[in-house]
Amino acid sequence: MDIQDIRCPRGHNDLKAQKVVKETTFRGEHIEYEIDVYVCRECGIEIGTIDQAAKAQLAIAEAYKKKVGLLTSVEMKENRKRLGWSQKKLAKMTGLGISSIKRWELGIIQTKPMDRLLRSAFGGQKAGNFYVGNRVLSLERVKLVMMEFEKQLGSAFLQDGDMLLYDAKYTWFADMVAHRELGRSMTGATYAALPHGPQLNNYRELVDAIRNADESKAEPLSEEEVKIIARVARKFPAKHLAYEAAHRESAWKTKSTGAIIPYSDSANLTEI
Repeated sequence: MDIQDIRCPRGHNDLKAQKVVKETTFRGEHIEYEIDVYVCRECGIEIGTIDQAAKAQLAIAEAYKKKVGLLTSVEMKENRKRLGWSQKKLAKMTGLGISSIKRWELGIIQTKPMDRLLRSAFGGQKAGNFYVGNRVLSLERVKLVMMEFEKQLGSAFLQDGDMLLYDAKYTWFADMVAHRELGRSMTGATYAALPHGPQLNNYRELVDAIRNADESKAEPLSEEEVKIIARVARKFPAKHLAYEAAHRESAWKTKSTGAIIPYSDSANLTEI
């Protein structure tokens, strides 16, 4: 927008484009940020365009990231340039979806676990296999997660003769949300896209082993993980709801039968 198209609301026309430093409180943090505005030389009022307002939001997000120790969008791009990486390469090195990389570089604020993954990748450490969600498979933890769902839902899991048709949908959502928000799955389980929805890969061989696993040997669930399980349980209070929701997820719908569902798809969940 040309400066001639901007008018002082008080009737003055002598405007000057300049940078100003602003202060605000964002997510509980006091931050300072710099923006471009037009200033009326006569009355001092500041006038911003729509484009400048959008840039101000980005400046606030960038200032917040720097204040709390997260990589800024500029730093992400600079690190990629230093390593000669595309956004696709960074997604591969972190095991995350490229859509997440794009959003963060446009100013969306990443979580601290996601920031740690980015820093590890930029430091030369490739994230764990994205088919197990950056964690080694633990059948004991699979059982522990299902037991927590039992407690949250008041519904039995791992019943005799049950081939995890419904139970696995809950662990899938828990694992995917944990990967999306904490940077790591809860169980290390691999999931396949089967006709009845996301299912533990090789579930027929695993179901009895999970039932017989000693959950006391599992790494205890963290407070954040328990909260995620509680969220999933509240979202899907009946087993058929989790089953139906899993069938609406593109992570399953876009896969051929038997294909492994990568944890990078966690960024594209829509049901929770």
